[in-house]
Amino acid sequence: MTFSGFKARWRAFGAMGISLRQGLHAPGLCFGKMLGSGAGAGFSVWPDWGTYAWFTVWEHADQADAFWANDPMFLDLQTYADQVFGWEATPLRGHGTWNGREPFEFPSTPSASAGPVSVLTRASIRRSQALRFWWNVPAASRRIADQPGIRYAKGVGEYPLIEQATLSVWESAAQLDEFAYRSRQHAPMVKKTRQYDWYREEMFVRMEILKFIGEVPNFQV
Repeated sequence: MTFSGFKARWRAFGAMGISLRQGLHAPGLCFGKMLGSGAGAGFSVWPDWGTYAWFTVWEHADQADAFWANDPMFLDLQTYADQVFGWEATPLRGHGTWNGREPFEFPSTPSASAGPVSVLTRASIRRSQALRFWWNVPAASRRIADQPGIRYAKGVGEYPLIEQATLSVWESAAQLDEFAYRSRQHAPMVKKTRQYDWYREEMFVRMEILKFIGEVPNFQV
């Protein structure tokens, strides 16, 4: 969701504060977070007061549809939003935890996606490594912007600087693999992650996109 103007942005900021205190609750909701974002493409220490994300995991699709159609907070924010967009996806493979939980069930035999894919990367950054981590982030975000197949990416999170995630959309699994496993630009960040042990908790999930909701904007740094 994107917002403009003080009133709309304040409303969204307040809603996120409520969600952090109370959590998200609904029938069939396995896991849910309302997330703020960073400026630009989200890879910034400065907040983007106009962009917020909802990340949810459901038992059944009809329960998700009922939530989006009836949840009072979501419906209220819709009236203030300039743009509502996103995607529905099913997990293909991944690892890690989020707040100590494993919200996904992965297929026993990982399959490939013939269409667009989404990736969630999420980490709790060690406070002792936060400065070093954020010093390296701007260069990494510039590298991803140049990759063939990147359609959208945004850095999001629960708390500034230490609880961070990235949501990205790629036109194909092959183009994602080219960046993740063979790109010379991506290798330095992976090496530094291992060298400095930046994260006390992390998660990586690859998902097959089932459908897009609204018009997903093009990725821009």
